[in-house]
Formats: sequence, C-alpha cells, structure tokens
Amino acid sequence: MFWILPFLVTSLATYYLLDQLIRSKKVKGYSTKYVYVTGCDSGFGKELVQCLDSLGFNVFAGCLTEEGKQYLSKNCSNRVLAILHDVSNAESCQMALKTVQENLPPDAGLWGLVNNAGISGNMAPSELCDKDEYLKVMAVNLVGLIDTTRVFLPLIRKAGGRVVNMASAAGRIAFCMPPYSVSKFGVEAYSDILRRELYGRGVRVILIEPGAYITNIFNTKRLLGQVKAAYEKTTEEVKMTYGDIIGKFEAGVATIMKSGSANTRPVIDAYLHSLTSSFPRTRYTVGSDAMFTYIPVSYLPTWISDWLLQYV
Repeated sequence: MFWILPFLVTSLATYYLLDQLIRSKKVKGYSTKYVYVTGCDSGFGKELVQCLDSLGFNVFAGCLTEEGKQYLSKNCSNRVLAILHDVSNAESCQMALKTVQENLPPDAGLWGLVNNAGISGNMAPSELCDKDEYLKVMAVNLVGLIDTTRVFLPLIRKAGGRVVNMASAAGRIAFCMPPYSVSKFGVEAYSDILRRELYGRGVRVILIEPGAYITNIFNTKRLLGQVKAAYEKTTEEVKMTYGDIIGKFEAGVATIMKSGSANTRPVIDAYLHSLTSSFPRTRYTVGSDAMFTYIPVSYLPTWISDWLLQYV
C-alpha cells in the first residue's frame, strides 16, 4: 500500500509538467491579429491593452470615457485604436462594431474579444440592495457582456478566435457583494452555454476567475458610501436585524485589503496566455485566495462551506 502515495505524486507531477509544456506553445503572427478589449479606462483593461501593444498585436480598446480614450491614444502606438463603448447601451455596441469593421483589413476577423468591462455594485446585504442595484450591475457585467459577444461573434468566428470573459471567484461561490456575485454566476453560465454551442466550430470561450485584486473597481470610499446610503433608507426592523452593518462592512473591507493584491500582473498574464497560447485553458483561476480558499471551498458540501464562510 505504501507505493500508492509516491505513484500518485509522480503521476500528478508528470501530468502538470506535460500540461505546462503543451500550453506553453504560442500562436504565431501577433502583428496580423486583431483583439478587441472592453473596459479599458483603467485597471486590467488599460494594462492589458498596453501589454498587447508591446507584443505587436493590433488592438481596439473600448473606453467608457473620453478621458480613457485620450490616454490610450496618447500613450500607445498606432496599432491601438481607442473607441468609446458603453457595453450597457445596445446602440453603443453597434457603433463600436461599425468602427471595428471599418478599421479591419479586408477579409480579416477578430482573433480575440476580451469582455473586461465591469462594475462592483453595492456590497450591502441583499435585503438592502433594491432592484435597481441589481439591474445596474447586470447591465454591465452580464447583459452588456452578452450583447457585446453576440454583436462581435461573426468577426470572432471569421478568424477562428477566442472570446475571453472576465468572471470571478465570486461567480463560483457567493457569500458577499450580492449584485456582483449574481452577475458573475451569470457570466459563468453564459460562457458554458456559448462554449458548448461553439464546440468544434473553431472558436474558444475562456473564463478568467480572479480573487480579490485592489483596482479602481474596489474604491472603498465609494463602496462604503453605497452601503451607508442603503442602510439609511431601510426600515428600523431591518436595521436591527443587521446591527452594526457599517462596522461589519469596514471589517470586511479590511480583510479583503489584507488578502487582496494590488499587483494585477497575474490577471494580465492570464489574459495574455488565453490570447497567445495555442492551447489555452478553459478557466484561469488567478490569485492565491481564489486558488486556495474560494474555489476549493466551492467543492465542499454546502453545510461545510456555509459554516466556513461565516468567518471570512
């Protein structure tokens, strides 16, 4: 019986090394490939565009604001075309498609569509989040992602490219940030559906699942203001139910700030691997908290995960 453990360790190590070797193979001709990235005003999207530019890719950068558009136009090469795109607006999606089509070479398609745009929404308990809170987050994180993908899919199919969707560890196990988590569970479901619909058609659908990263989406002052506003307009009975929700929120933020990382490079590397590898992964779990806490806990029996997450 003692031989089983060394055998398992050796088998797992061999599998890991072979997997790494296979997935290290890169596609060729970056300079002939075109990628569209949404949510490029700041954070992951902004950094990804600059990295793709440095690698020689041709990039369309969708920005919500004129300020974001101007920054990329001034700080990137002529391979980057920054355009205005509000993913929650159907007309804006069509305008973005028209701009991309007009600037693609004849018979060219999109090698990659990176659905990076996202917002955090209210982090208050679900009872304090009204319908509009959910609709606002879903409009960007889920419905906007779906509409953008639907609109650009013919160009992706034309190039045999990839759809890369920003999900989250919160889309695998939900215990806070109600509107955000609900939207990311939707991203997981939509990506699974799309991947299976396109199976064998030359298009890959890939998910990025980060843990806690300290970016502009995680603005503690703004988030605390949202929680306070939600708390103030609720009933006295609900206030009594949740007690010192402001104190609990501040403690939770402190925990996230401690476990989260301001180094966004691992997420960017996951994005880059999904676009440059000949054999990309279906899911990229990024961050030690996601890899060693949230995703493993999601596989536990529900009663165990419920018990554990009350301490997070």
